[in-house]
Amino acid sequence: MCVVIPAYNEELLIGRCIQSVLDAGVPPQNVYVMNDCSTDHTAETAAAFENVNLLTNQKQLGKLGGLLRAITEAGLAARYDYLALLDADSHVDANYFLAVIEQFLADQETVLVCGAPKSERHNWLTAYRALEYAVTLRAYRAGQHKLGVINVAPGCASTYRTNILAKLDWSGGTLVEDMELTVQIHRRSLGSIGYAPDAVAYTQDPRTIREYFGQLTRWYSGTWQVMRLHKIPFGGQRIDAEFALLVTEGGFYSAVALLLPVLLWLWPAAVLRVLLFDQLLWLGLAIVCSIGLRRADILKCMPSFLFIRALNCVVLVKTFWLEIVLNRKQTQWFSVGRYRQSRLNTDIFGGMNA
Repeated sequence: MCVVIPAYNEELLIGRCIQSVLDAGVPPQNVYVMNDCSTDHTAETAAAFENVNLLTNQKQLGKLGGLLRAITEAGLAARYDYLALLDADSHVDANYFLAVIEQFLADQETVLVCGAPKSERHNWLTAYRALEYAVTLRAYRAGQHKLGVINVAPGCASTYRTNILAKLDWSGGTLVEDMELTVQIHRRSLGSIGYAPDAVAYTQDPRTIREYFGQLTRWYSGTWQVMRLHKIPFGGQRIDAEFALLVTEGGFYSAVALLLPVLLWLWPAAVLRVLLFDQLLWLGLAIVCSIGLRRADILKCMPSFLFIRALNCVVLVKTFWLEIVLNRKQTQWFSVGRYRQSRLNTDIFGGMNA
């Protein structure tokens, strides 16, 4: 197995990422850092790790361009059976790669395995994202795995069987390269996509509203782009039905949320009961996740989650209007600023990290 880490101005966290890979048992000569013309000390930080491969692009190629260069110039498909892709701001659990390999061996038809992202603790926004990841992985990802309809293998935690790499289109064209590659595997019937819940990758999420809005806009805009590119949900595959279900659910929920003031004026008592039930449900989820993840900050920040969920609805409707109705393709890539992990948020579980 080899590990490829695309990096652009990642001096703050690239060292931690590489060290976690080495600690998880990957030999340094099997680690490839793709430096995409960084202007900081990313290259020097990566070069400090003995025998780790550092490839620097002469011009910016982007994440997919850099990955394709690593695959072709370093001959990764011919030399390795598996290629793990990580984001430079992430770091993996010590058993990450063992869990991934076990999933591949459990099903010889599996060509892509996605791990389980967990958000690092920092503030109220990352507390919400930690809850969102936990609920999504438990409620959706496990079911998608069983039904063979995983719609996106996250870029911070994906491992490909190398014999399919030449069959994928690496030209990009959307704002969500991880989802686009995942859908290609479905469309081209290259094999099955699995989920390894014990392959945990910790990742940084936005810490400001501006960054959260920007990342969410890229994700939602990219999703509409992938759906248009691959003619979803009209492809006649199970993945089309999964996208249709998720989009219908999200669209209905967002429409109701945005119409809430009108509904509250028309049927105040009924709407208040629904809102009370909604908050009690989220309180229950927050309690369960706080205990399960040993993250008391999730429960502490729960009152702010209603605002974030409302923002999610606004961004979903806005991007749908721009991408689908007006056919205005968004092309701006939004990168989240990196930061050192906060030590200010201690909790009743002894201040343990995620």
